[in-house]
Amino acid sequence: MATDPTIGVEERELDDAALEALAEAYATPAPVELRARVLAIAATPAEGDTAAADLRVRRARIVGAIAAMLALVCGALLARELQRGRERSAEIAALVGQNGALAVRIDEQGRALAGLREAFDAQAEVLRLVGGPRVLTATLAPQGAVTGAGRVLVDTGTGDAAIVLSGLAPAEAGKTYELWVIRGKNAPEPAGLIAVADARGGAIRVPRVPRPSEVTAFAVSIEPHGGSPTPTGPVILVGPVAG
Repeated sequence: MATDPTIGVEERELDDAALEALAEAYATPAPVELRARVLAIAATPAEGDTAAADLRVRRARIVGAIAAMLALVCGALLARELQRGRERSAEIAALVGQNGALAVRIDEQGRALAGLREAFDAQAEVLRLVGGPRVLTATLAPQGAVTGAGRVLVDTGTGDAAIVLSGLAPAEAGKTYELWVIRGKNAPEPAGLIAVADARGGAIRVPRVPRPSEVTAFAVSIEPHGGSPTPTGPVILVGPVAG
């Protein structure tokens, strides 16, 4: 019976260097084909890794598609809101223009209404003066080449006065008509400015005449805009007091 030569021999521990030397001494190189297959397998991703990668790609594509759709929708909504904003701006501009034109018309109508009210008041004043128990009048005749005529009515008790004109054209730009009170040989006294709208004439109220019983005549002259304290322009109408 053979005996193991190692029996009875004291076992010794091998260090790491001795083990590596022993492995190199007895190692057999792997075949080239086997080595290539192992490397190919190592380089090929695992089935689970491929599925995960495919899932990530699909998710990325879905997210990209959703993002593109949202961008398209947001762009359409933005374009629609911009168009609405332009339309609203145009509507607001049109309304502003209409409001401006309406304001001008209202202002013109207000001035016309004020003129009508003033004319009505003047007509009423003339009727009141004509029907009064104490009234003096002065018929104004044109002077020179001027056409037109007038009549002044004054309440001798209160001094309320009005003038009725006809055929007298409106004053030129920068000019106005002014009424004058004449008391005998004294200097003419300003009795108010006269605004003539058109040649058709009409009744115009004038300031109260102080001490009407002393008045002997009335006159109308052309003066600078705003009037004058003494006559500076040509006298176009004049007439003595009667009654």
